[in-house]
Amino acid sequence: MHIKSLSLSLFLVSYAMANIESDSIDFSLYTLSEPISNQMFSQFQSTMNALDIPQSYIAKLESEGKLLDIYTRRWSYLANQFDKGYEFIPTLRKMLYDAKIPQEFLFLAMAESEFKTHALSPKSAAGIWQIMPATAKELGLVINEYIDERQDPIKSTQAAIKYLQYLHKQTGKWYLAAMAYNCGLGRLNRGIDEAGSSDIEVLLDENSQFLPLETREYLRKIMSMSLAFSNAHDMKISNKEYMLNRGAGDSLAVVQVKGGNSLANVAKGANMTLSDFVSYNRHFKYDFVPLDREEYEVYIPYDRLSYFKQNFKNVINAGFILYKVKKGDTLYDIAKSHHTSIDKIKKVNAMKNNRLFVNQMIKVPVRGGKIEDTMDNKRVVRR
Repeated sequence: MHIKSLSLSLFLVSYAMANIESDSIDFSLYTLSEPISNQMFSQFQSTMNALDIPQSYIAKLESEGKLLDIYTRRWSYLANQFDKGYEFIPTLRKMLYDAKIPQEFLFLAMAESEFKTHALSPKSAAGIWQIMPATAKELGLVINEYIDERQDPIKSTQAAIKYLQYLHKQTGKWYLAAMAYNCGLGRLNRGIDEAGSSDIEVLLDENSQFLPLETREYLRKIMSMSLAFSNAHDMKISNKEYMLNRGAGDSLAVVQVKGGNSLANVAKGANMTLSDFVSYNRHFKYDFVPLDREEYEVYIPYDRLSYFKQNFKNVINAGFILYKVKKGDTLYDIAKSHHTSIDKIKKVNAMKNNRLFVNQMIKVPVRGGKIEDTMDNKRVVRR
């Protein structure tokens, strides 16, 4: 249940992405702190036609008991997961809206990962959109020793939007784009050829099985969750009505901080606890902003922006190097070669014992400051 490798060549994909016009967004000009209007959210209540699905088919699912029942444990679980993701959900909704993508695709992310930013599949797909490494890089996401932008809900959504626009351009229907997202465009086209039709009821027929079971269930999940989470009556019954009214007050702000800042320092600048700050920035692999860039974006609640501008001290305070453990390394050897102590290394890495692993990245205290160069297996940080 992840983005498959693109069925066309990488060249054709890049060409298609570059030639998306009316359905594309200039993300360099996009502001996440832009207020979200209540009028826009009221438009999300109409789910029947958003995925180009006939109402008769949704009625059929309801008659067969295949829609999500609010009186089940499954509903309670999904509602709680949806609630946990609400640091980002209003912003993600607006991004989809601005891209002219049905908000129902928010539930595609729910079907993929249940909104768990650290979700990782056995095939190495990651993040709320479950993007594979090769596809992530093709869509412009960074994956390196410091960060995995597939686990950045905002940047991964930008990538997913590009991919969904491409799939819609190729298939002409949003429900077909959702199917292709799951099983791949090539597999979808084979199913359509075999069925002799792209009609949803034909493709999802249980007896003919033109598409994999996972894909057939996948689209039903998306439709079912979308209908349940936009039903004001059902949301009120399950004490989740407040979710329908969230929006303008829940926006994010993007701020630039210098590479090497500790996350604790940035959190302090926003008057947030470290754990709260990390909940908005779950894509960092370490407790500091990536060292390989002069500046990097972090997310804070929009209502903290004014305080942050007045109080954040944007200074590099890393004070360490990032060292990659080699075969035969011991803490004693590493400490001795860097003129520090074993205790200091253990403290800065929150290590409970002296055990090391080959290719493990550890922080080694030094007189920290500006990144100057990279040497062999360590990134040097000096004043």
